[in-house]
Amino acid sequence: MKSAWKLLHVGIPVLDLDKSMKDYRTLGIASFQQEFLIDSTKFAEYLVYGKTPDPVVKTRGVMGQVGPLGIELLQPLEGETVHKELLEKTGGGIGHIAFAVDDLEEETAKLVEKGFPVILSIKRPGQTQRSAVYIDTRARFSNLIIELIQAS
Repeated sequence: MKSAWKLLHVGIPVLDLDKSMKDYRTLGIASFQQEFLIDSTKFAEYLVYGKTPDPVVKTRGVMGQVGPLGIELLQPLEGETVHKELLEKTGGGIGHIAFAVDDLEEETAKLVEKGFPVILSIKRPGQTQRSAVYIDTRARFSNLIIELIQAS
């Protein structure tokens, strides 16, 4: 792996986004950006375990900051997602760590070659290359997933 990986955030699946933001704010050091909706029908390609999800995937999310740490809170709404899967298996906690990389395809290929499969693959409308992938490292890294995002 390149040392050029840049930590972006930790992703945390939650059952209730509003309650979770309220809980984090009680720390006195948490702030959040505008809430967003992930809708698998809005992407040029959105593959979960290599397949287009059926039914569609919808997830409420928000990016935030807790002290120096970037966080992404994700509440599954519809469909089968890795976030829903993690909540059902573990009941919560950190689900992924996201890194920006200079060459998403190259870094993904290196991890796949080492035996880590792609769980989620996202291509935004109008793009020919993927913009993000989730890599399944759960079996070897304490139930943790790595997200790689193409650096701008």
